[in-house]
Amino acid sequence: MSYADLRELQTALTHAADLASGLQTAPSRQDADQLVDVLRRALTAAGSLSETGTTGCAAHPHGAVDPLYGDPEDPLPPGYGKCLLCNDRRRRADARPHAPLRRTA
Repeated sequence: MSYADLRELQTALTHAADLASGLQTAPSRQDADQLVDVLRRALTAAGSLSETGTTGCAAHPHGAVDPLYGDPEDPLPPGYGKCLLCNDRRRRADARPHAPLRRTA
């Protein structure tokens, strides 16, 4: 499960509730279409919550899913996958330049 998926679900459900509670009469076609779109977003986000532990990683297939995976506001760099363990390793490798090795005599 991605934290972004959970946030998307919460946002979509809140938006759907706001739209539905704002209806005073039968909705127009545009209002109904907008409500259906928001509910589809919620359904998609809810479906992705059941994907816990499925990283698609050969080394850690049931490892933790990176909470930034799928986050549109803070996307992962290209080449990063769902696996938190592998992504953490990549982050650490990219975080600092490697100093040249010194040989002592």
